[in-house]
Amino acid sequence: MKTYSYYIADAFTQQPFSGAQIGVFPVAEGLSDRQMLQLAGELNLPQTIFLQPGGEEATWRARIFNPRREMNFAAQTLVAAGYVLNHINADVLAEDNLTVATRRGVLPLFFFRDNGHLKLVTFAMTVEPVVDLFAPPSEELAQMLGLETREIETKRFTPRIASAGRPFLIVPLKDSEAVRRVRFDFKTWAQSTAPATAAQEILLFSPRTHRAEVDFHARLVGPEIGPKEDPPVGAAMPAFCGYLCSHAHIRKGTYVFTVERGAEGSRRSLLNLEMDHKGRDRLNLRIGGEAVVVAEGNICMP
Repeated sequence: MKTYSYYIADAFTQQPFSGAQIGVFPVAEGLSDRQMLQLAGELNLPQTIFLQPGGEEATWRARIFNPRREMNFAAQTLVAAGYVLNHINADVLAEDNLTVATRRGVLPLFFFRDNGHLKLVTFAMTVEPVVDLFAPPSEELAQMLGLETREIETKRFTPRIASAGRPFLIVPLKDSEAVRRVRFDFKTWAQSTAPATAAQEILLFSPRTHRAEVDFHARLVGPEIGPKEDPPVGAAMPAFCGYLCSHAHIRKGTYVFTVERGAEGSRRSLLNLEMDHKGRDRLNLRIGGEAVVVAEGNICMP
């Protein structure tokens, strides 16, 4: 029987017991795919990341699981892993630019410090987003979200399906209150045109927020997301950036912005994003944030 150490970090937040709960196994060498899935199920957190030696390809190789399956990508897991590695031994991080091999490719990981203290972990990636202008009519969307049709934004932004490896139906709403008020109706969803699309998750967002430091408020809902769940949105950010760039009024250039998930008392997260919109198929992104290590323990693996 072998013992594996694990940590729990709250990602995209400065406050313990807020943000996205992430399990981190910093030394996962020797674990099989089945064992990693079992361990992710045992922790039963939104996502768990396992770090293994990266060999010649990268500093580390990362495997990311939720309790049901392996995932290709989740931004919050990389930020959490960076903070856990720093927590274990900051001296190990002799460089502030390391690499992580993921199912989305090898991603550079950056550690930003202030007087020796870790302030921010970011990573860079290049994606080729695909945006489909088709989306269910606003009336259908409003019904499945429990909103009035007028609360669906159609002027500055419009509902579209976007994918950067994982498709999302992205729906803009009038304000952040509407985003928080949504109650997903599975029956209405099933009777709409939405299930015929590849996107089985809906990313809701609004640029109208109550905080000066927040550019967008976002939330994920869908048929596989519980009515009281407010899951992390990091995995949707590459698609969201592609979605933004697909609108004609978003001019070419470099954009720096923040995305908020949740609210006070509901595990609020704040994601920092930067994108280089050059009007091309490939889109360069930087995604980052803060994290807090809140727990650690050991699991015996038979």
